[in-house]
Amino acid sequence: MPIRQSKSARTFTRGSESDTIVRKMERQTTSALGRKIAQSTGIVMASVLLSRVLGFFREWTVAHKIGATAVTDSYYAAFTLPDFVNYLVAAGSLAVTFIPVFSKYLADDDEDEGWRVFSIVTTFMGLLLLVFVGLAEVYAQHVVSLLAPGFGPEEKARVVFLTRVMLPAQFFFCMHGLLAAVQYAKGRFAVPQLAPLVYNTFIILGGVLLASRIGITGFAVGVLAGAFVGNFMLQIYGAVRVGAKFTPSLNLRHPGFIMFVKLAIPIMLALSLSFTDDWVIRWFGSYLQPASITWLTYAKTLMRVPLGIVGQAIGVAAFPVLAHLYSEGRLDEMNRMLHNTMKGLILMLVPIAALTMAESRPLVHLVFSHTRLREPDLNATAATLVLFSLGMFGWGAQNILSRGFYATRDTITPAVVGTAMTFATLPLYWLFVRHAQHLGLALASSVGITVYTILLFVLLFRRTRDRQAGELLWFAAKIMLASAVGGTASWKFSNWLGAHIAWRTMHGAFVDVCIVSSVGIALTALCIWILRVPELTMYVRRIYRGRTRVAAGDASS
Repeated sequence: MPIRQSKSARTFTRGSESDTIVRKMERQTTSALGRKIAQSTGIVMASVLLSRVLGFFREWTVAHKIGATAVTDSYYAAFTLPDFVNYLVAAGSLAVTFIPVFSKYLADDDEDEGWRVFSIVTTFMGLLLLVFVGLAEVYAQHVVSLLAPGFGPEEKARVVFLTRVMLPAQFFFCMHGLLAAVQYAKGRFAVPQLAPLVYNTFIILGGVLLASRIGITGFAVGVLAGAFVGNFMLQIYGAVRVGAKFTPSLNLRHPGFIMFVKLAIPIMLALSLSFTDDWVIRWFGSYLQPASITWLTYAKTLMRVPLGIVGQAIGVAAFPVLAHLYSEGRLDEMNRMLHNTMKGLILMLVPIAALTMAESRPLVHLVFSHTRLREPDLNATAATLVLFSLGMFGWGAQNILSRGFYATRDTITPAVVGTAMTFATLPLYWLFVRHAQHLGLALASSVGITVYTILLFVLLFRRTRDRQAGELLWFAAKIMLASAVGGTASWKFSNWLGAHIAWRTMHGAFVDVCIVSSVGIALTALCIWILRVPELTMYVRRIYRGRTRVAAGDASS
């Protein structure tokens, strides 16, 4: 005889089934978003890989054509005022400040209004940039005296000239931020990611084609041409492809524009450590021996290669999804996305940093051996790379954590914390540079960005009410331990191998880097497996499945 359920029992059963279905749908949705981020990350990572390779080759071309001298110090110092103008109008952050605004209108199914806000913001920011660039051109000589006070008259005059050549590029960078933002919000990443490729290519061409005739100025001309073609003209094409509608407007009372201003002003007024670090290094570096700024620049460029490939790619791809989740009030899914994003960053970037420190000397000899750099330049760059690599994970993590705040439409917290950290670390730069010259600047940079990252982490996970932060910290501790073991063993093995091969040649350095890195990666992976980190197996399985699908597709075709 069948047992009949009471009405309350049937209701409870249906409720349980409903909860189960909801949880299953949430898992499926999170998984779909994860795949979307992974696909976008793949596009961005490929672009950033090429961009970082070109960025390195850009610096290699400077080293090959000019070397490491007071002239190259002047060239790198000339970026300070243009960067400052860029920072004043938050041009470098326009994408992350405008995406939440535009995403809100997309989520509300009111895209036409979103394009009206785009028109207002673009018109206003374009006019503002023209004013700032004009003032900077007029007062460049006075401002450079403040930004690089340690240079002599000849170097200072060269900095002023190069600064004036490169300043107009900031207008194109500003427009790129807005044009890229609407493409990201629409899920299109390809065209925006071509911008740095075109930009770096033009700088390289400027050096190769013009340096023999006009010296270091050829690189500055390449900066301006690359910004115009890659960051402006190409992005107009990309924006048109996603249906961009632009009508000049200065309706500054529009609610969307007001929302944008509220997000952008804290970034404009702040002096975040993530932006000011280069300025501080150049300011102190102008007082040091010639080529100090160049050594710091080359080392930081090498550190930024894996940092950009991993950290920047994940941050750019994840941000539009995080902003969309917050706009729809799906805070739990947003926290899960942040966790997965941070775990991926930790698993990839921390071991890379450890291996970079272990292999700094053969790595620098490998990439700069056929340039005008001498042995002291190579050794100084390698030692600086070790200290910059200590902060590699901090640089990558703060990029994602700050975007977590921006996704929640909070630009005030990272701005206040970043500004406070800038002023708090200035005595640290001063103290370290007195005792260790350029090496002290690199160490102060790494210490400052690491502390800044820790503060952002604590504040973000409080804001999003995430109760699983402890799990993420335990995961990070395991990866750091495994990386420390792998890095230390790689360093000792590299020293032993260096006694048996001529690693100061390009061929020998290549052999050293390949062998030691392979051993280091294998040992680090073994330690991670011993520490029972399931994410390693999960990522390996995903890669294997992806290759299997590709192979099956090739076979069917």
